[in-house]
Amino acid sequence: MRILLVTWGSTGDVLPYAGLGARLKAAGHEVTACTSERHAPRFRDCGIPVHVLALARQEESALAAERFDRWQSPARFHRRMRNGQDMAQVIAQGVLKASDGAQVILAHPLVHPLCAVIAEGTGRVCIGIYTASPGMLLPWLSAGRRATGRGYRIAETAAWAAMHPLYTPAVSWLRRELTMRKDQARTSASVLRRARVLHGYSPALLPKGFTLPDGHTCAGYWWPPRDSTWCPDRELADFLASGPAPVYFGFGSVSPGDAEQLGRTLKTVVRQLGVRAIVQAGWQGLDVAGDGILTIGECPHDWLFPRMAALVHHAGPGTVGAGLRAGVPAVPVPLAYDQPFWARRLTTLELSPAFINARRLMGSTESGNARCCSRQ
Repeated sequence: MRILLVTWGSTGDVLPYAGLGARLKAAGHEVTACTSERHAPRFRDCGIPVHVLALARQEESALAAERFDRWQSPARFHRRMRNGQDMAQVIAQGVLKASDGAQVILAHPLVHPLCAVIAEGTGRVCIGIYTASPGMLLPWLSAGRRATGRGYRIAETAAWAAMHPLYTPAVSWLRRELTMRKDQARTSASVLRRARVLHGYSPALLPKGFTLPDGHTCAGYWWPPRDSTWCPDRELADFLASGPAPVYFGFGSVSPGDAEQLGRTLKTVVRQLGVRAIVQAGWQGLDVAGDGILTIGECPHDWLFPRMAALVHHAGPGTVGAGLRAGVPAVPVPLAYDQPFWARRLTTLELSPAFINARRLMGSTESGNARCCSRQ
């Protein structure tokens, strides 16, 4: 089968798709990835050809590590909206070109609205491949002890409605380009209501009695690929061998504040708790130095996490899955997007004692932060 795998976003958005693509390729399918140049090496390392989406300019604006403020000025909101619409247009054009010859399109949630319209207009099959979904953006409806499938569907409908303006110009362009009938794909939401979706996480993490919408199925985690020849560098290996298991600190691709301030906070926490620590630099570029602290770059979580005493992380879906797989205690520090959903699920299932809002972490005094972490 000829499969086009379309994904974009943060590192956590892409790594599971590289693992899925590698396994589909190993099963004998012809797989092509469609993503930005930033993420293309993930797939090329697996022997998967890549159709590159020309998103470098938009990525520089959208993915710059900056403070994630609640307040968005009208001018800033407008810039973000225009950048998102530009990005959707580039993706629509790139996927339409890359889909020539493909039988099936597998789509990340951020690109699923566009891929679904392309599939409907060209007679192809499109399946959403989600590690998170819009329904998780309103966790008070979809993640608590009493969450229901109805609450999830309300959250998903509201989230897609809020994001609809991002896709509208690109959907209109696709309709014209594909000469679609008036009753076909009038909006991205109209296509997604009848879409097939596979969710890449364990159904055991969903609320009891929770049912996903029709056409949605949990398929289990898609673990990132890892080169069998990979080994840690000497500095990391020596650090792990030199003392007790450390605590891992990592905050993924969204920064909860100034990197230097966050680094000082982490250093204070580590010193007051009397632990050793490994800090993953992430997209914030954290660089924390001190006795018993090592800052590292990228490192496979399936190798690193079993060697940790505890995990303090942003509660991205891939990181949550890797932590559960390693069986290591975790304290989630969610900031935005689907992170509060996963943090709530970990605490509701008593897989974590509590979670700390990332804004609280940055808003407290340094000594207060240490006490906050010690209580968890």
